[in-house]
Order: sequence, then structure tokens, then C-alpha cells
Amino acid sequence: MRLKYATRITVIELVGYREWTESLGSDREWFIQETQATLYKSLQEVASRLGGFVLPVRYDYMLILASNINVDDHREILEIASQNSKVEVRIASSCDKTPLGAERRALEILRKIRGDGLAYEVCGDDEIVVIAHLDVNNITLNTLSEGVVKTYHTMLNLISRLADLIEPRGGVIQYLGGDNILVVLPVEEYLSSATLLIRESNLKAGLGIARTAREALKLAAQALHEIRSRVDKRNMVISYIDL
Repeated sequence: MRLKYATRITVIELVGYREWTESLGSDREWFIQETQATLYKSLQEVASRLGGFVLPVRYDYMLILASNINVDDHREILEIASQNSKVEVRIASSCDKTPLGAERRALEILRKIRGDGLAYEVCGDDEIVVIAHLDVNNITLNTLSEGVVKTYHTMLNLISRLADLIEPRGGVIQYLGGDNILVVLPVEEYLSSATLLIRESNLKAGLGIARTAREALKLAAQALHEIRSRVDKRNMVISYIDL
């Protein structure tokens, strides 16, 4: 019988975050950024140890690619988040065939939590994650010729176009810095979705498929390295473990 797969997404919310920032006065942004960085660092450390990966998105909301991270491990994540947060923290985790679907389901159960706390929905399907690590060709040369700021704006425009393509398919996109873009793909249409993205611009894509986000990221990076080192310069390579 063919296995059914889903991706787990965990949503972290900092409760009352806006009110906290407004209580700091006007000379506050440096402290807000410092606090966000500290919290993000602590969450990335625990998530990666457990096999996950944190996407900072709004910072008052963060996502964890959390396939096969169990409820007890989520309690540890909540504890670490609470220790490093200036406000209450609540966490909800759920699964779906698409990452965006899992995020929306997690948000639904997050709203039912009062104060800080954890809600963890058990998946009925095997949990995996499919990640595309996108690389923009010739970005270093463009930076030297066009400047850092213009190249950064070019990346933002590209990410916006890619988001418009992948969001209707249920994918989630995250800028990793430099010329690197991460896309969490829907498990059932990952190949056609990745093909759609690399056709949009001058891109290469390494795809990683695994039971945890950390392993999928590793495989995606290996696949991208294979593209860079190949003579034939294929624009997409897929790497996966035996599921």
C-alpha cells in the first residue's frame, strides 16, 4: 500500500508583542532587534538539535519545520522560548499535505490557547519535508557591478515573484541571505512546483526530501553542490533518503 505523507509546521506566537514594544519608548528599535536575534538564536539551536528548522517570518510569529518532532520535544521548545521571550509564548503544531495548509491548521488551534501553552495535533500520515534550496546565478558578479543595495532589492523582487507562484500551491518561501532562497514544497506536487520556480528566473535548485527538516536541508545543500560541480550544469538535482 502506498504511504501517505504530510508536512508538520509549528507556529510560535509571542503574545502581546506589540504592546511590549510600545512600552519601551521611542529609543527602542535597537533593543527590539537585539531581543529578536537572541530569541531566534535560542529557538534555532533547540529546533536544529531536534531535527527541525526555524523560519523567523514576522519575528512575533515564527514557524518551525517540525516533521517528526514529537509533543515532548515541543514542550522543550516552549520552555526555551519562554525563557528567552519578554512576553508569553504559545505554540501550536499541525500537519497537512502542503506546508501552508499545515500552518493554517496550526493557527486555528493556536487561537484556542489562552495565555501561554502548547497545542499539538497528531498526524494521520507519515511526516516528511520537501525543501528546495534555490541559488541565483551570477549574483556575486551583479553585486560587484551594481552594488549591494540594488542587488538586495533585486533579491526581494525575485522572492516576491516566487512567492506569488508557490503560495497558490501551498508552499512557503524564506530568504536565507545572499543568493540563497529556501522553499518548503507541497509533498504531492513538489517536482512540478520546483520546476515552476526555476523557470521563473536564472535559478538552480537542490531538492532534499527527508523525515526531518535538518536532514532535508542537508540533502538539498548536497544536491545544490552537485549542480555547481557538474560539467553539464543541470539546473535541478533531487536528493532523498529511503522513506
